[in-house]
Amino acid sequence: MDVELVDGRIAAVRPASCAEEAREGSPDAILAPALADPHLHLAATASARIHPDLSREHPGDLRGLAESVGSWAEVVGEALTVRGFDEFRVAERRWPTSEELEAMAPGRALRIRHATLHASALSREARRRLPPELASEVGADGVLVGREHALATLFRDHASGSLDRGFAQLGRELTRAGIAWVDDVTASNDAARVELLADAVEAGWLPQRVRVWLRGVSELVPARAAARGRVEVVGIKLLPLSDDDARRPEFHRAVVGAREAGVSIAIHAVEPDVISAALDALEAAPPRRGGGGPPDRLEHCSLCPPELVRRIAAAEVAVVTQPGFLVSRGAKYREEVEEPLWPWLYPIGSLRRAGVLVAASSDSPVIPPDPRLGFAGAISRRSAEGVAFGEDEGVTEAAALELYTASAAALRGVRQVSPWLAPGAPADLVLLDAPDVRAWAPRKAWIGGRCVLGSAS
Repeated sequence: MDVELVDGRIAAVRPASCAEEAREGSPDAILAPALADPHLHLAATASARIHPDLSREHPGDLRGLAESVGSWAEVVGEALTVRGFDEFRVAERRWPTSEELEAMAPGRALRIRHATLHASALSREARRRLPPELASEVGADGVLVGREHALATLFRDHASGSLDRGFAQLGRELTRAGIAWVDDVTASNDAARVELLADAVEAGWLPQRVRVWLRGVSELVPARAAARGRVEVVGIKLLPLSDDDARRPEFHRAVVGAREAGVSIAIHAVEPDVISAALDALEAAPPRRGGGGPPDRLEHCSLCPPELVRRIAAAEVAVVTQPGFLVSRGAKYREEVEEPLWPWLYPIGSLRRAGVLVAASSDSPVIPPDPRLGFAGAISRRSAEGVAFGEDEGVTEAAALELYTASAAALRGVRQVSPWLAPGAPADLVLLDAPDVRAWAPRKAWIGGRCVLGSAS
């Protein structure tokens, strides 16, 4: 087929001439829609590309962690932040103690940030920097939970490198994966963060279309001004870390405020009790002013039993989940989750059968923004070690692709009633070498009709 692209859209699709044998439409190539990653953290992922990060090559024990930290500490100043720590990837299955942290970087303010981005272990020198209200929340093990935004203002990165370089590297990585759309659903996003992302898009470091959720309704006006039309400000992200958090009056006021502002709500909801409380808050709030627009979303739904699947369907709320976690974090689930509950982990099959709009994402930098991890988790539901987590919840290859394409488009308020390869459709396309999505490796990619990977011919 010949596909004609005009102004970022498909203008025409027609049979190619058989006489032209050396065309891109040769039988060894497959044209497919480009993907979306509807839940990641762009600034954190870009920072992880230029600063110490453990997520890609995690040490196997705390001794290896100490060696890595020691090597980084030699080339930085008085403070060091190391990202991506996961206690289930070290033999000891625990955080380092305060004494161990002190020995890793003597005299330096050392912060070991967890892979989930929700907790940090702090050395004695790091704790000295904390204001009294934060210092009182640090556990006996030196771990502070749920105060990452406050810590970010206290511990600036001192390693060499520019975040611009991190954005450029991340943009190339997303492009090679054939990702055209990304949703930044970071709970600390504000107008300054939006301006940072708009600069990255304007400079061409991020060729993807970027949508952003903010930490509060008060940020909407300044954030939209800061966006300058380069990124889209979509809604409000709420981060209840417990059932109690999701039932506080402040949480309900935030939900009502977003509804009155007419914007989408994305709620961090991992465990069943938080999912239930989040649904209660959404049901109790007034309808969205103006109606329409992107649906409200539950982020993660990592452990979601059947009764909550039914409630989510009844509430007509979307779910953005991470099947790739089954592959990359299977060791954690095998130890922490009882086997009878394994089918409830990321139950994509049940959610889809119930009629819930489900899209898949990476939550990068928690895991890499590699869609192959998500495809493998959604289809096989097996960990990297081969443990099966409720195979009946697996989906077909076609359904797995839909999690990153048509479902993600529906999250943007676009219901695809016509084929994706049709005149008038957005020209977000990839050219593949193999039909198996688990071997996803685009040789070419177009975003908005512009060739961003491979030659333009």
